[in-house]
Amino acid sequence: MRDSQKTRKQLISELQEARRQLETLAAAEVERKKAGRDLNQSEDKFYKAFLSSPDMIIISSIKDSKYVDVNDSFVRNTGYSREELIGHTVDEFNLFVSPEEQAHMMRILQKTGSLKNEEYHFRVRSGEIRTWLCSAEIIDLDGDECMIAVATDVTELRKMENALRESESKLAVAFRSSPQAISITTLKEGKFLEANDSLSRMTGYTHDQLIGHTSAELNMWVSETERKRIMKILEKKGRVDNEELEFYTKAGDIQTLLFSAEKITIGGEECIISSSTDVTGLKKIEQALRDSEEKFSIAFRASPQVMSITRLSDGVFKEINESFCRILGFSREEVIGRSSGELGVWVTQKDREDMVNGLKKYGRVSNKEYLYRTKSGDIRTMLWSSDQIELDGEPCVLAVTVDITDYKRIEAQALEAENLKQLDKLRTELLANVSHELRTPLASIKGFATMLIDYGKRLKSGEKREYLETIDKNADRLVELIEQLLEMSRLGVGMFSIRKSPADIFTLCQTVISEASIRSSEHIFKSELPASLPKINIDERRIRQVLDNIIDNAVKYSNPGMEITLSLQKVKNELLFTVTDHGAGIPKKDIPRLFQRMFHSTRGQKFGVPGAGLGLSMCKRLIEAHGGRIWIDSQEGAGTRCYFTLPLEIAPDENNNSKSRRKKKQVSS
Repeated sequence: MRDSQKTRKQLISELQEARRQLETLAAAEVERKKAGRDLNQSEDKFYKAFLSSPDMIIISSIKDSKYVDVNDSFVRNTGYSREELIGHTVDEFNLFVSPEEQAHMMRILQKTGSLKNEEYHFRVRSGEIRTWLCSAEIIDLDGDECMIAVATDVTELRKMENALRESESKLAVAFRSSPQAISITTLKEGKFLEANDSLSRMTGYTHDQLIGHTSAELNMWVSETERKRIMKILEKKGRVDNEELEFYTKAGDIQTLLFSAEKITIGGEECIISSSTDVTGLKKIEQALRDSEEKFSIAFRASPQVMSITRLSDGVFKEINESFCRILGFSREEVIGRSSGELGVWVTQKDREDMVNGLKKYGRVSNKEYLYRTKSGDIRTMLWSSDQIELDGEPCVLAVTVDITDYKRIEAQALEAENLKQLDKLRTELLANVSHELRTPLASIKGFATMLIDYGKRLKSGEKREYLETIDKNADRLVELIEQLLEMSRLGVGMFSIRKSPADIFTLCQTVISEASIRSSEHIFKSELPASLPKINIDERRIRQVLDNIIDNAVKYSNPGMEITLSLQKVKNELLFTVTDHGAGIPKKDIPRLFQRMFHSTRGQKFGVPGAGLGLSMCKRLIEAHGGRIWIDSQEGAGTRCYFTLPLEIAPDENNNSKSRRKKKQVSS
């Protein structure tokens, strides 16, 4: 019975123990299920974090290098989809730019099992090369050895860092090489932390003598008051701009600097970066300019010459001197602020226009004669010189004029006396030098006329005609000689003048050649002329006289049947005339004297050609009176070229016609 009761108690105890075990197992199962749920939730959270991480994350197999998984950031950065990547190896995509870098990464992983913040270069799908900061670790994934890697694209960061380094490098170069003196000092003590070469050159202190020392220690400031003022401005505003300050150099010289500075912070300490430009020389120049202006003002007012400053645009007087008032009769109050047109000081407005045009073209006008009218109406001749200047921001004319009215009157009287003297001298010279030339044709005329009178009845008709032709020829020669003498006398005493008018050069040249061929039918005459030429202002009769003289010389010194050519061409702003013959030529020693009055070339004596030596001299005077030049090029035995030029002075009517033609052309177009 007792045994039965014991067995029941044991059974109850065992049942209770079994119950406890069942309850423990049930609780463990609940915990296991809860842990499973937590693990699933954790894995789900990890995977979501894996996919959405802004960093690139990949999991790859160590055994075959195949991608096990990649996140969205890796897909975005590489340009490859997850489907393209998973199950494929890294090498298939040629992601590593450098095989050496890839091998380096694997060596570190195999040796240490992880790597931290290593930079590698990868090639993405577009071909662009990017820089990634990588960390990796070897893990066990379901029994497989894998690598989990995290990468951040630092390409742009590295570019910015490089740009910053380049910028800092450029800034350092600019700091060192700047022509301005630049320094960095502490705000509190004024100790130099850095200084460039320009500051050393300016102050005379070397870089080592500046760094670590204060401006006070180096006794740089001339005025302590100014230093304190600048420091107050910096404390209050944080900067100063273009302050003129005086500093001592190492040698003790005082220099004026244009000083600018700004507060900056370096390593947590307040500092000043300052730049200075040495304006000592400029200040001296400014002072010299002020002194010069003062001297000019004194000289301007006291000058015995008439001086004025007028506005270029309208001639309004800005300033005049006392000589202006004394000579022209106006008071200063009557002139200042009024124009030369209002005062009527220019006799002809064309003179002022000529002066203004000269200023605009050349920047100045020198020693030109213009007529001025005084307040009383007297006309005075003024020798005018002027320069274009700027006054109060306006283009003005600084004019210096000298009243030469009395001088011109005396000059005219002296010229008249000199002309009479020269006339008498020329007359004596002409009579002395050409008496033989006059006597020869006169003797010939007299001799043959006497023969006709005394022996006319006995002479045959052919002989009479021969004598009469000789008389006629010598009479022409006498007329020519007298005409040349008269022309030379006019030229010699200034009584000669030319009368310009529009002339057709093309027609003139054709006429000269045509008439020459009639006068000398045994020669061949040619012309080489441009297709068209404008009318120009010349004295047509005088230029024809020159051409006839030159062509007649070519005829005289070349044999019958030879060619004589007149050519014409434009050369810049001139017309160049050339008369070419193939005759005897001129001895080299005679060429320099050909245009001298009364010169007889040995060529004339050799070929028996008569002449008074006046023709070429007269041609020279006529061409120079037109503003041209004349010269001869010749080779003895080969021929001669005579050249002369005329300014291409287009006739007014030709200008008008040209403008009219241009307007018509524009309208028609």
